[in-house]
Amino acid sequence: MKIHNVVRKNNYYDSVTLMLISKQLKQVEGLDDVSVMMGTPANRVILQEADLLGPEGENAGPNDLILAFRAPANIDVQWVLNKIDEQMGKKAAAGDSAEQLIVRSAAKVYQEDPDTNLAFISVPGEYAASEAERALKYGKNVFLFSDNVAVEEEAYLKTLAAAKGLLVMGPDCGTAIINGKGIGFANKVKTGDIGLISAAGTGLQEVICLLDALELGISQAIGTGGRDLKDAIGAATMLQALELLSNDSNTRLIVLISKPPAQPVVEKILTRLAGISKPVVLCFLGSVIKPAAANITVAATLEEAAVKAALLSGKQPALPTPAAILKNWAETATAKLASGQRYVRALYAGGTLCYEAMLVLGETLGPIYSNIPLAPQLLTQTVMVPGQHTAIDLGDDRFTMGKPHPMIDGSLRDAYIMQVAGDQQTAVILLDVVIGYGAGEDPAGELVPVIESARQAAAGGGNTLVAVAYVCGTSQDEQNKAVQTAKLQQAGVLVARTNAEAARLAGMIAGAERNG
Repeated sequence: MKIHNVVRKNNYYDSVTLMLISKQLKQVEGLDDVSVMMGTPANRVILQEADLLGPEGENAGPNDLILAFRAPANIDVQWVLNKIDEQMGKKAAAGDSAEQLIVRSAAKVYQEDPDTNLAFISVPGEYAASEAERALKYGKNVFLFSDNVAVEEEAYLKTLAAAKGLLVMGPDCGTAIINGKGIGFANKVKTGDIGLISAAGTGLQEVICLLDALELGISQAIGTGGRDLKDAIGAATMLQALELLSNDSNTRLIVLISKPPAQPVVEKILTRLAGISKPVVLCFLGSVIKPAAANITVAATLEEAAVKAALLSGKQPALPTPAAILKNWAETATAKLASGQRYVRALYAGGTLCYEAMLVLGETLGPIYSNIPLAPQLLTQTVMVPGQHTAIDLGDDRFTMGKPHPMIDGSLRDAYIMQVAGDQQTAVILLDVVIGYGAGEDPAGELVPVIESARQAAAGGGNTLVAVAYVCGTSQDEQNKAVQTAKLQQAGVLVARTNAEAARLAGMIAGAERNG
């Protein structure tokens, strides 16, 4: 196999488009270890470390596109490029056919369309802060999808935004729904009177989708970026968004979501919440919160946040699945396992969903090893630790550098599913399937044959492999949650109603007492 680098000069693509191009490349027969990146110095280092950088790529500039892959030396590279262009052309043809204005700079857009009030920025991290600053100076709110932005730059941008009465969502902000429009990875959900503010992308998706299932709608869903509740940022965006929603006549109830914030930041938020008259559901995963204000309701999981929001809205929620049914599912599955099958191997596309799963699994199974661990001593960068349960966030930068996010392309996870299925200790594979805007066209359909192959691999070693999954999305999404769920169920996958429920079920199966 030979390393091939094809450089397209002055051919800039944002990170989401790069993920889609990578997926198209992987579908070309004969290609291996594919990576698509802009030719920034940092990206060239990544390609070099992956042994994918050729002479052509070494000379690429930051505005040049590098298509890097391994393939037989005699492959017709032009044929490969034609196939890529053909696939990308189909993608473009399937999109909006309305006339589009072609512009060469963001500044020109801001000047020619002054009524636009939001800039979506998805450029390499080293350029993201300057682009965001430019947008703010033109009076635009910013959705900053880019990551690898310095924390000092984030603090500066949010200070600048606040002074101008503007909002910076991000950096590394994956999801928002503003005035009914989904931004980034988002879902089609009902409109209503619940406003959400979240420092966790898939955490926000989970709660809005569960609210939708409970026949409740949202007014706004505002992402803050994952670092917003760190000491260095001080919840700048969350506090700004709180002010907006507290004064919004269309918002009756507010839900706040985050992984564990810094404690001084928690106190700052609680102080602000005490001055808000609207009811608030507070879900800071893994944190112990003792609010003094009567308007604050604390939820330990994303599932509980949705249920408590429903109760505060006068609804009797139909979530989760009754305990007796879960127990029956678990006992049936456990009876098929060999005595050596003891461990859960969770392979997640969504980082916050992975984090919530660890909290739930830990209640019954004890320590869970992970690349985003609940405690430093539980850190691992491998998908399996012998004699231990593991939960891996495959959307982490280590896995996605130069490759499509697993919410877009599941092939990265496929290989790890086969790896854990071949381990004699694996009892349960726990998976999330995230659908909606930006996600894969048919993730369940792509996952089913992999699960079937994994079961065959386990059977070859005398084991029965149990697959438990959760579909995060709605039936209004293009992929359709009901359709995705049915495909998994027809393949024998146990599909839960919530992510927390999927983790509980996996824990019940792996934690059951067995003879032998």
